[in-house]
Formats: sequence, C-alpha cells, structure tokens
Amino acid sequence: MIKPRKKIKKQELKEDTLVLTYYKAREFVEKNKKILSYVLTGIIIIIAGIIIYRNNLKAENERAEALFSKIISYYDNGDYKTAIDGIPQRNIQGLKYIVENYGGTNAGEIATYYLANAYFMLGDYDNALKYFKEYDGSDKLLLSASLAGIASVYEAKGDYRKAAEYFEKAAQKFKENILVPEYLYNSARNYKLAGEKEKALRLYERIKKEYPNFSKIRDVEIYIASLRES
Repeated sequence: MIKPRKKIKKQELKEDTLVLTYYKAREFVEKNKKILSYVLTGIIIIIAGIIIYRNNLKAENERAEALFSKIISYYDNGDYKTAIDGIPQRNIQGLKYIVENYGGTNAGEIATYYLANAYFMLGDYDNALKYFKEYDGSDKLLLSASLAGIASVYEAKGDYRKAAEYFEKAAQKFKENILVPEYLYNSARNYKLAGEKEKALRLYERIKKEYPNFSKIRDVEIYIASLRES
C-alpha cells in the first residue's frame, strides 16, 4: 500500500527557500570573490575621496575667510585698489588673490562679488562685468546683486536695453529682496532711455500697484503720466 505523502507546511517551504538562497548567494560570492573585492575597494576609495575633498574644501574656505577678513576693511573705506591688489609685503592678500586661489569656496564666491564691485567703483567696467558674471554662489541676495551689477555696467557703457533687462532679472531672482522696487525702477528708467516706452510704462505701473510705499513713488507717478501722454 502506497503511503500518503507527508503534507509540506508553508514554514518548511520558506526555510527550504532560505537555505537554497543562502547557498546560491554563497556560491556566487565564491565564484566572483575577486570582482566583488575590486568593487568594494572602489567604493571605499570613492567614499574616502569624497571625505578628503570635503575636508579640504572646509580647510580652504577657512583660509579664504581669514584672508577676506583682513582685506574687507579697505573695501569698506573706499580704498578699492588696495582691496583688489592687497598689500603682499604685509601679508595682506587682495580680493583678486582670494578669487583666483579660493574661488570654489563660499568665502571665495563672496569675494568674487566684492571684487566685481571694486572694479566697478574704479570705472574698470570690463573687469567688473567679468567678475559679476563669474559669481555663481547660492546666496540669492548676492545673485540678485550681481545681476544688478551687470545691469549697472551696461548702463555705464550706454547699452540701456541690456541694462534694463538685467535690472529686471535682478528683481525676479530674489522677490523677497527689499531692493526689488529699486531694481524695477532702474529697469523702467533704462527701458525709457532705450526708447522702449511700453515696457517702461508696464514696470512703472507695476511699482505703483505693488510697492505704493516706495521712496520714489512720486517720480513713478510723474513718469506714468508722462508716458501715457506721449
């Protein structure tokens, strides 16, 4: 008489599957031990590289901050040439040195903006434009200010259309910035100088509607009336 087959429980099936999976995994590891070793070594090297890079970047940023703190007082006092070039014989490095050697750090990015502004104040518009465009930090306020700096350079060069466009971009970049109405005002003024009266009127009307307490609101109202009549 044939004995009935023993009913296999679900738990036993699970255990068999686990055992089978374990042995398959073990077999795979044994066969590919060399490859897995290379992969693991590669991962460790990558992780180590990231850690070293971050530590180096932190150290570089600290050095850049120390250099920046030594030179910024010259900028604040309006001595822009010294702020740019520094006083190497007194071990005081200028903004240009900081940007060239630590441009990838946070302090280096801030120095880039100040360097551009220092050149602008000296009337060196080409270098000012170069460094305003180079600023690519994460600070929205400085990004907005850099765009306004580019606009100011174009205005100084007499390219009013580009100046207007960049002042408008500056206003859009950081909408919480208290300088937004000032940027819009400058944009409208430059559109007017460029002969684009409709764009100027649109911005003046926006200022009147959105920023009624703007310090130059009386001038804005006068320009609106003048542009509507013309």
